[in-house]
Amino acid sequence: MSRPVDPTRGPLLSALVRLAAPVVVMQLCHTLYHWIDVMWVGRLGATATAAVSTSFFAVWTVWALADIVGVAVAATVSRHIGAGERDQAAYAAAQATWLALTLGVIVSLVGVFFVPALFRALGTSPEVAASGTAFLRIVVAGSVVSMMYVLGESILRAAGDTRTPMIVIASSLGLNALLDPLLIFGWGPVPALGTAGAAIATVTAQAFAVAWFARLAWRGHPAMPFSFAALRAPSARYQLALARIGAPFALIGALYSIVYLGLAHTAAVFGTAALAVVGIANRVESLSYLVAAGFGLACEAIVGQNLGAGLPDRAERATWLSAGLMCSLGMVVAAAMWIMPEALLSFFTTDPEVIARGVPYLRILAPCQAFTCLEMVLNGAFSGAGNTLPPSIISVTVSLLRMPLAPFLAFNLGVGLEGIAWTITLTCMARALIVLGWFRRGRWKTHRPATAAHPLPAPDATH
Repeated sequence: MSRPVDPTRGPLLSALVRLAAPVVVMQLCHTLYHWIDVMWVGRLGATATAAVSTSFFAVWTVWALADIVGVAVAATVSRHIGAGERDQAAYAAAQATWLALTLGVIVSLVGVFFVPALFRALGTSPEVAASGTAFLRIVVAGSVVSMMYVLGESILRAAGDTRTPMIVIASSLGLNALLDPLLIFGWGPVPALGTAGAAIATVTAQAFAVAWFARLAWRGHPAMPFSFAALRAPSARYQLALARIGAPFALIGALYSIVYLGLAHTAAVFGTAALAVVGIANRVESLSYLVAAGFGLACEAIVGQNLGAGLPDRAERATWLSAGLMCSLGMVVAAAMWIMPEALLSFFTTDPEVIARGVPYLRILAPCQAFTCLEMVLNGAFSGAGNTLPPSIISVTVSLLRMPLAPFLAFNLGVGLEGIAWTITLTCMARALIVLGWFRRGRWKTHRPATAAHPLPAPDATH
């Protein structure tokens, strides 16, 4: 059984790395879920590939909404664990379960109804729309499972254990990889289900992880505080307070999909190769994104626990340490993007036109890598403090500026495809610097999460 990390004492670097390394692996697993689906579905042909790829933005939105639960749990459970209030952490986890169930049901009902309208709005062919609807309806119908999947991982991470959820999620990824070819192409008595099979494989694999998390809660895992008594007594007021903590960050994630679609629309004017450049550059940036996301989530738990323990200065030191490490990583990735852009692009394509147009595009994106890493770490610190509104306002405001700025640079100023790259770089730098300025004000250290306004009943952390 994995022993939780206590980030409120001992060397900070050791605690940070022990927490962050498994989270980086988990972030990679989340990415591989989609990549494996696309890899197997790709053997069905271009129509099926386009259907699943197009669905990705809607799937991303579901995951963004799941952040309402994940961020709320990280802020509340970590703070109670740091304060030595395990019973209250268990109460928060139980109420978050009700929030996850409620959100999952709402997203399922609304999403399933609107899936066909989504493909009509995107203007896809009837064949792509039919295949995509079959895939996306199943994924969206499984939103309850997705919410619970995020909940389980978040509780463990907030309590200082990232190794256990890494094992659970990696195992579920392995199950998804086994089920994909079986359900997509069929075998023996199992019928070939096509894109619907990929969706069923994904939801089934996530349900496997949820069942594992539930077993850990039932068996009283030391990093899974959970009150079954509180589960039998749902509190709408407390759940709304949790939603107030998580909703601002969920908005950031949901907006990403909308803005990216806008950038892709601008790029499409310059041809298929240009559109491919935008997509591939996004994957190249994941070199720094996945690691920075892992350290940001680890920082989230460390900040929450140290604030709960009454150690705000230690929480700040942990944030600066994480920021320094990730900015260094960002500069290494930036150097690679500047020095050998052709090699990086060649990992994803052999098309000479895409590579030629992608070289200047990557070089323009290079300077923003360290800034992106900085912003992700600082956002993790704000999230751990439960002070999620300021970074959300900053991110949403600056990101929305991309919608008019990209076409203005690309068309009005005649910069072309590189105008999109300049838009991304300039807005990333602006966001990071504004978030940095707000973080340095230090108000997050004394912020009281919305749940603090709701006194808890005498909780019972037993079964």
